[in-house]
Amino acid sequence: MVVEKYTKAFLASLNEDEIAPAYEAVARIASVAKDPKFILIVKSPLLSIYEKINTLAKIAEYDNPKFLNFLRIILENKREDLFKEIHTSLYEKVSRHFNTYAGVVEGKVSENTLKEIEAKLSQKFNATIKLQLDEKDINGIKVFVDILNVEVALSEDKIKSDLINNILKAI
Repeated sequence: MVVEKYTKAFLASLNEDEIAPAYEAVARIASVAKDPKFILIVKSPLLSIYEKINTLAKIAEYDNPKFLNFLRIILENKREDLFKEIHTSLYEKVSRHFNTYAGVVEGKVSENTLKEIEAKLSQKFNATIKLQLDEKDINGIKVFVDILNVEVALSEDKIKSDLINNILKAI
């Protein structure tokens, strides 16, 4: 719940042009926050809050005053350990705001097939769906779009079985 308050307030402070760069900045910090040394640095009593803010701004490669104020509030309230959760919440809210969602296709598919799946999903959900291919040696394909709670799996064995059943019914 605390994370939701931070992300809502942060997004409310930004104008339309600032949302995407601010999200990317938080994403950069969240990727570094996975390292245990990160928390030691941002919780260090040897550094002032302003030194910590400057360090985080350099990591984020973003120095917007609203973003710096957001960092200051997080640090003053000792919420440094929430960067990963804030990133996840912000990702969901920014995706919904721009009606653009990312997903993954597992399996072996061509670039054209990937584009067709993107187009069909985009049309079905009336949104922009961007899919990334994760080539895996599986028997079929799987499509995941987490935020929309979409998971589709097509197995070659299932398709063959259905085809054989349809042929047998026709005979």
